[in-house]
Amino acid sequence: MRIILTAAASQAVLALALLLAACSGGKDDSSGKGRDGGSDDDGGEATAGTSGGAGDGGGAHADGGVTLIPGLEALRITPASHNVVDDGVEPGETVSFKAVGTFGKEENDVTGQVMWSLADARLGTIDKGVFTSAGIGGSTEVRARAVGFEATAMLTIKLEIAAKTDGAPDGIVELFEPDPSTDTKVEDDTLRIVYPSHETMFPRNLQRVDHQFRADANLDRFELRFESPVALVRFYTADKHFLPDAQSWKWLADSHAGSSLTFTVRGTSSAAPDTIVQSQPVTLYYSESEVPGALYYWSTGAQGVLKATISSEFATKFFTDPAGADTTCVSCHTVSRNGQKLSAGYGGETLRTITVPDRDLLIPSAPADKGPAYGWGTFSPDASRLFYANKGALTMLDADDGTSLFTVDLAGKRATHPDWAPSDEYIAIVLGAAKMDNKNAQGTSLARLPVKANGTLDAPEILLASTDGMNDTIVFPSYSPDSKWIAFVRTTGKSKDSVKSVLYLLAADGGEPIELARLNQRVRHEDGVIDIGNSMPTWAPSTKPGVFWLAFSSLRAYGDVLAEGRDQLWAAAIDPSKIASGKDPSYAAFWMPFQDMEQGNHRAFWAIDTEAECPATIEICDSLDNDCDGVVDEDCCTPQAEICDGEDNNCDGIVDEGCCVPEKEICDGKDNNCNLVVDEGCGCGTTEICGNGMDDNCNGDIDENCVD
Repeated sequence: MRIILTAAASQAVLALALLLAACSGGKDDSSGKGRDGGSDDDGGEATAGTSGGAGDGGGAHADGGVTLIPGLEALRITPASHNVVDDGVEPGETVSFKAVGTFGKEENDVTGQVMWSLADARLGTIDKGVFTSAGIGGSTEVRARAVGFEATAMLTIKLEIAAKTDGAPDGIVELFEPDPSTDTKVEDDTLRIVYPSHETMFPRNLQRVDHQFRADANLDRFELRFESPVALVRFYTADKHFLPDAQSWKWLADSHAGSSLTFTVRGTSSAAPDTIVQSQPVTLYYSESEVPGALYYWSTGAQGVLKATISSEFATKFFTDPAGADTTCVSCHTVSRNGQKLSAGYGGETLRTITVPDRDLLIPSAPADKGPAYGWGTFSPDASRLFYANKGALTMLDADDGTSLFTVDLAGKRATHPDWAPSDEYIAIVLGAAKMDNKNAQGTSLARLPVKANGTLDAPEILLASTDGMNDTIVFPSYSPDSKWIAFVRTTGKSKDSVKSVLYLLAADGGEPIELARLNQRVRHEDGVIDIGNSMPTWAPSTKPGVFWLAFSSLRAYGDVLAEGRDQLWAAAIDPSKIASGKDPSYAAFWMPFQDMEQGNHRAFWAIDTEAECPATIEICDSLDNDCDGVVDEDCCTPQAEICDGEDNNCDGIVDEGCCVPEKEICDGKDNNCNLVVDEGCGCGTTEICGNGMDDNCNGDIDENCVD
């Protein structure tokens, strides 16, 4: 949807900027497109002592791009803070900071001598104290550094935008008072947001999110309002939905990376505009980082496996090769975590394994040959082995040539739905006594097979038992990227096409299952929605700890666009840190916009995208696959303070940048030995001694209230 900035919006931004400039006291000349970005400075100053700040230690520092300023005793930035108003249009707004150094009893301007940086570089650039915005909102720390010194100030960019959607009628903006406090607020279908749901988190790189709402027939003009401390973005339309274009999505998602905004819809009648109605507020979250990987899923229309990334406009058929003559149906596929191999049931329940992305055939060795009977499979983290189930029996294969390595003795029981942990320590399965085929399981328990050092497997360990071995059915386990959690499905009776299917989390070593209430039961504006067949979970690959992402299939309604009843792919953010406090770790789910809603879509696998650049190149010791090779923590780096030793101690790929030279720890309020701890073991006492140049009581001050 094309967006047109209104003239009134541009004038409003200019007026607000001039007002802020008038309030700034004229301390610093700052301009952007002929106007001041504004500041809350009242002559305040940001100061710093000789301590270098995070990552710098507090001893003497090597160059690392930072200048040594002879005689410098202290460093500060003025003003202490700036507030910038940005209209989201290039060129960016500009404001200026100044670095002031203390030299004995004098202060000098050292703006051109220090190294300037932003804690959040997405918000713009800074050169010699001049900040230029990038057209998004946010707050960041501004840093000025010299060898041994760092000073900081705060910068807030407030995004102020009022824009008409393409085709919106003239005069629509003027129908809405800027202040919504006098609106008539409703909690019904008079004006109601139906998608996205309250407390949805979106990947920043998703885009194409269709914001849908219901409205009475007499309401025909709408303001969609997205508001937070760093943004007020308003779109005006006569439609009952809003699909942001790329620029509009950037204003929303990039301005709120790692945070949230409030979304409301205001409506009025062009024939009787005296009353403005306001919908219920919806809180929306946006990921701090882009979500990597590609999804491979099965579609009824393609009768095969489709591929898409989170930002794809459309999915494309991947297997069988859409450019080839083979149109054989494939199903029950699995993809290696490193994204390099895919296995599927070919022409029914016969194994076929190919390389990704080239589709070279691995198993069987020739297209005319037939692979072994196959149901459900999982690859080892390095994709060298394939472990699969067929009608309750488990077999390990060499994933390159199909050689059978061994079968698993289950002592008369049967198993299916294997999933190999990224840590390479366990394989999750579901285990039961009843006879099973490759389409159904019933009365199964969740178990794991320990992977031994020689590559063989120990006997299964039950993690969560079926309560009755008959109607309580546990299926489709899936390990989280850090191997600490298992997502799984619980249902009643047979697993295939069960509308009773619900997703849970379980700690990897067992315990009480955690129902994901928001993910499972929040649909449109309603809570408690059941019998919508939430099933087949798969985790997105993750190179960073924190929030993870879980895709799944569901029969739920998609706003008012698609009624309940057709399998579609959905995804939700999962924050495991909430579990310890007893909170639901899930967010509300969002519909995957690359799929064809006219087709049934399910059985997604989220894996590394071999055709995309990995967001990281260094493997960190954090139980995640940071370098996108499928293997966790191999030859990994443990982040520490950067010290001057010719090594990359903080694991950022740069050696000795801004590093700290270790010295003996003394009581001076600094981290002299570069271990990120100040004054530890330095002999702190309760009395400050005069004249010794030391912080004897370790409170950060020297000789205060001292005694001789």
